[in-house]
Amino acid sequence: MTRFTALLIAAFAAFAVAAPTAIAAHNGNNSAELNGTGDPDASGKAIVNYSEGRGDFNGTITVRNLNPGETYSFFVRRGAAEQLICSDEANRRGTFTCQAQHLPLNGFTMAVVRNAAGGEVAQGTFERRGNCRDPDQAGSLCTAPGQNK
Repeated sequence: MTRFTALLIAAFAAFAVAAPTAIAAHNGNNSAELNGTGDPDASGKAIVNYSEGRGDFNGTITVRNLNPGETYSFFVRRGAAEQLICSDEANRRGTFTCQAQHLPLNGFTMAVVRNAAGGEVAQGTFERRGNCRDPDQAGSLCTAPGQNK
């Protein structure tokens, strides 16, 4: 066996061991398509992912067709309870984007966007992929904030 072949085998083995760990680090991938409620033209996408390695969530959102310069806030909702993810102003084209990291969230089912006056302008229901998420979902293999295990 040549030195190059041995190096190639060692690199492949290291990747094979590290890849499952990296993939498993994000067990709860939550995505919601948003539609306008108070603003019928509003549309967008919200993503909130659970990181098992850190034990917290990251959230990001983009919503289009809003009022330029107006402040909007992104919340997650479960039942009547809402938790703030982030806030920012819509740009001159009426696009609102914001993101936040290291969030200690409880269970959630919906994404909600509110204007500065508190009025709901858009919402969507999360579709979930992965294991660490809402405690009401059967088959969870790990413990997330709000998980009843």
